[in-house]
Amino acid sequence: MTREMDKPVDAPEPRSVAAIQGWRWIAAGFRLYGKSPLIWIVFFLIYMVLELALTFSIPVVGAIASALLDPILIAGFMAGCRALELDDELEINHLLAGFRANAVQLAAVGSFYMLGKVLLIVVAMGLAGITIGPMPDVDFSALESMEPAELQQVARHLMIMGALLLTLLIPLLMAFWFAPALVLFDRMSAKQAMKLSFTACLQNVRPFTVYGLAGGLIFLLGAIPFGLGLLAVIPVLFGTSIYTAYRDIFVAQGASVEDEA
Repeated sequence: MTREMDKPVDAPEPRSVAAIQGWRWIAAGFRLYGKSPLIWIVFFLIYMVLELALTFSIPVVGAIASALLDPILIAGFMAGCRALELDDELEINHLLAGFRANAVQLAAVGSFYMLGKVLLIVVAMGLAGITIGPMPDVDFSALESMEPAELQQVARHLMIMGALLLTLLIPLLMAFWFAPALVLFDRMSAKQAMKLSFTACLQNVRPFTVYGLAGGLIFLLGAIPFGLGLLAVIPVLFGTSIYTAYRDIFVAQGASVEDEA
């Protein structure tokens, strides 16, 4: 089991790091993954099954529950990373760490993130409508019967709306990225954690650019052997490397891991 993590600490001060650190986060993430790969795969499969079951089993309510659960489970990934860094054994029980420590604030992170996505979808639809006109009425179950010109108009509208949405989502993702770790380890509120996460990402655009490019390439490579490589790549990109980035940006200048735990 990991050591006690409930001791309150002062809000960390994010630091700016060199661009190359974006790659080093991934490399360090793979080293953490390599300490207990089978348990990380189990973590990932449990996470996926729970999220998909909630999303598709109960309309609307399930999607909301999935959004609230997401940062709680990610906090479990962070707790597992901390355990390995402290030379403890990684256990399935670590995945439940978010339920035992600041669960309400972790769920609040999920609610803010979900509401933000809904708002941005509305904004993207509105901007697309202003740019190229309103979305035509479409029966998506009968696309094969549509006229080519009408189909082209629908495709153009969806492409523009998608591009706008992806652009608008970047700041929201920045606010979410470190929030579960900040709530879990630093006992911050959801609002404080998301604000600090956004600030940290904004201060480190260059390493995150390297991280995004390298991560995208690794994801493609992992998908080549029948997708089996993703069993390692996804836990690293959306788990262990987030923790190593958190350690680099928020903890490196402060006390040692042993002092914080």
